[in-house]
Amino acid sequence: MGFIAALLSKKGTDVSPLISRMLRSASPNRADGYGVADCENVTHSARPPDPPNFESSAMIGYKFVKVMPLDPTQPVSQHGYTMIFDGRLWSKTGHSDLQAAADAIGRDPVEGLRRLIENGNGSYVAATAERDRIVLGRDHIGVVPLYLGENETLAGAASNMKALWSVGMEAKPFPPGHVAKLTEDGVKIRCVRTVQQPQTFEKSMDDAARELDAILLESVESHCQGLFSVPLGFSGGIDSALIAHYLKRLGVQVNLVCIGLEGSSELETAERAAEGLDLPIMVRSFGTSELEEELDAVLSSVEEDDPMKVSVALPLLLAVMSRPVHGDRVFFSGNGSDELFGGYQKYVRQYAASKEGASRAMLNDVSKSYLINYERDYKVCADLGVELRLPFADPRIVDFGLALPLEMRLSTDESSPRKPLLRALAKRIGLPDEIVTAQKRAIQYSTGVSKALNALAMEKGASLHRYLHDRFEKIEGQLSAKA
Repeated sequence: MGFIAALLSKKGTDVSPLISRMLRSASPNRADGYGVADCENVTHSARPPDPPNFESSAMIGYKFVKVMPLDPTQPVSQHGYTMIFDGRLWSKTGHSDLQAAADAIGRDPVEGLRRLIENGNGSYVAATAERDRIVLGRDHIGVVPLYLGENETLAGAASNMKALWSVGMEAKPFPPGHVAKLTEDGVKIRCVRTVQQPQTFEKSMDDAARELDAILLESVESHCQGLFSVPLGFSGGIDSALIAHYLKRLGVQVNLVCIGLEGSSELETAERAAEGLDLPIMVRSFGTSELEEELDAVLSSVEEDDPMKVSVALPLLLAVMSRPVHGDRVFFSGNGSDELFGGYQKYVRQYAASKEGASRAMLNDVSKSYLINYERDYKVCADLGVELRLPFADPRIVDFGLALPLEMRLSTDESSPRKPLLRALAKRIGLPDEIVTAQKRAIQYSTGVSKALNALAMEKGASLHRYLHDRFEKIEGQLSAKA
């Protein structure tokens, strides 16, 4: 895991000082090393090179955080170009993810990345540097963030917006499932693969639950390869309970983590659910003052002042900070389930009004999850030096979920527990009835974070949006001063 910086000068000038600036601005967490490369030179160091000992108009850089034993320093060189691969391939190859990706990309970065995106199963971004161009790619689900920037003199990309801001570029998300070429003529993007609506299959609920059992087990197994102990964000709800069940079933030591505002009902619910799963849980309550202390860190990671994103990111940050074993550099979450399996009340209302409308809305939300959910959560974890893993965002689960008949995902009865197929699966594998029937509550409400944030804003005599906006402006000013 790490932070990518890629930069090309449209005027043919040296970008090495700017690459160094991007790497220094990337994240507050400590690194296990840095690397910078052009098409033929590669240098690795313990600290950000300032600047590198060579000059080039097209360079890539990497701030490296070692998560797994086989994770190597990057960039690496092959076939006359250099490359960075940030992420995971969810297949058993016996090699490091970097080596497997390098083999798959081969001699031609553009064609190789196209093949990888079209046929591969993983969560990743990649960047390559040649003499006169940089090539970028991102898997079609988009859990691992990547952003693009361009102005009159530069074209670049980075794992977060801060790095691009540091060199005077606006940042926009790199679309998942695309390959881009950065040259003196600018940025050219080509679509390779997107989230599509597969043909709906016809199965009984029991058969669908049996099939999902096998696919979800396979997804969790591939996400926990090489891990003996993992923390899991846990609310006592069905999504995180299913992930906990499969981790335990695979022999992984699961450390459940639940956080909530002092007096929150979420804490008691999670403790009962953990007891039913026979798993240890670390419960941590927080007060409004602690929430305020961590607010700037969340705003810096999320890189937006959106109240919804901030109120969801805050409990995640506190959960990751509270994980029982701080040597753990991986954090599991049940994020991604609601859009696939009908977790939101809005889908129930849409389904009652129009079956086709509900189907379109769910497909759109799955395809836009990288913008709404994944990038936010991944950046929060990454800024703490932790890699986020989301088994429900596995392409195998996404394809299966989208192919389900709507009646397996939604009910016209607004009082019925949502996500009927997941509940059928939970019942099938023997989860406690309390988990099977529990109604979903959004994390910002169940943890009390939304209420606490509004109270903080009221103390300042401002709306929540204005309060967050003013704090975010100060953070942006600090980032600009550092650059």
